[in-house]
Amino acid sequence: VYIATATREHAAHAIAALEAGKAVLCEKPFAIGVEQGQRVLEAAQRSGRLFMEAQWTTALPAFRELLRLARDRALGEPVLLHSEFGIAHDPAAYPRLFEGPGAGVLLDFGVYPIVLALQALGPVRSVDAAVRCNAAGVDVHATLQLTHEHGGHSQLAASLVCALPNRTSLSFAGGHVSLASPVMGAESLQVCPVAPVGAAHAGGPRAGLVAALRRRRWVRRLKAFLGGRAALERPFGVDRYAPQLSHFLALLDAGATESDLMPHATSLAVLRVVEAARQCRPPVVEASP
Repeated sequence: VYIATATREHAAHAIAALEAGKAVLCEKPFAIGVEQGQRVLEAAQRSGRLFMEAQWTTALPAFRELLRLARDRALGEPVLLHSEFGIAHDPAAYPRLFEGPGAGVLLDFGVYPIVLALQALGPVRSVDAAVRCNAAGVDVHATLQLTHEHGGHSQLAASLVCALPNRTSLSFAGGHVSLASPVMGAESLQVCPVAPVGAAHAGGPRAGLVAALRRRRWVRRLKAFLGGRAALERPFGVDRYAPQLSHFLALLDAGATESDLMPHATSLAVLRVVEAARQCRPPVVEASP
């Protein structure tokens, strides 16, 4: 069963399907809070059936390549993730995003950068957030600073009221990796190795040559154009949702009960970050126009 009903109904419908003995692919977010999410995962465990939250970006080849580079320490230890996703929406045209249970930018847009942060840098130790709410008390714009248990940091943003640049980059000691635009359907990555500055660059003939070249504008423009970046093409095929569906069907054929791309623990951890961010919200909300 694929559940794509209203957000507020995801958990109830997932539990009903699991109790009926069905494998479930549930649209994100699979629940609107941690307690509700725990009930869904308990139902999945009781049923012994496959349950997966449909975080489709986790199956995209470009996202998987980004995580492989982080895991393999290709450019050193991953230190900082910057990821944002924001598109201005008309509340009259999209009332489900702005009103009622399950509404809000954190559950609809924010979950994308949050799940990437968890997968790239690991469990979160603390959450600091600035959350803007509308007159109904629903979060419509949020910036998050996550401190991860292993020392990395994530700077995330999500918005329903402004057009963000929609960029994602992961920084290492030896360079950085960026997902190409459009970031939520990226099919390539830009890998930019950067050698750490050391004593060998501090003086001598090479340092003098570098300084002389930097004084020439055409050299600076050429460097900016070339960038030192390598493009890795990782297309997703005919449809951006196809990798997720293929992954789910493979799990179903194998008799699995959980996805390695989107484990149950990660789904629940995303909700914990959302709840922590909402607890940081300011007491004053924006007035109605």
